[in-house]
Amino acid sequence: MRLLSYVTLFAVMLGGCAEKKAAVIQKPPPPLSRPRPVKKEPPPPTILSPRVGREEEDRLKQDAKSRIEEAERIVKQIDQHRLAEEQRGTFSTIQSFLSKAREALSFEDFLRAFNLADKAQILAQELLNSSR
Repeated sequence: MRLLSYVTLFAVMLGGCAEKKAAVIQKPPPPLSRPRPVKKEPPPPTILSPRVGREEEDRLKQDAKSRIEEAERIVKQIDQHRLAEEQRGTFSTIQSFLSKAREALSFEDFLRAFNLADKAQILAQELLNSSR
């Protein structure tokens, strides 16, 4: 009789373990699908120049334009074919400064435009002098 109770108890235990094992082996639920984030347009660049009055703004705008024109005039005098490799890098930098100066003008960042055009003009003059 004791043997029968041991066998019954053993069968119940095995049956209980089998159920637990089956519960553990169940397939995991499918992953939740998340909506893709919507890409937003970047905000326009922030102008870091100080606020100035209308007269000062007009003067800065005119000064920036004339610096750009002067730098472009100097650049036209430079023969790119006669430049050494290092000088070509400087020439590329000048063009980059001028491009960024024009961009700053379009964003009405006149102080930045002036500073970039000033750098372009100084480099262009030095390059012109050294290439002669």
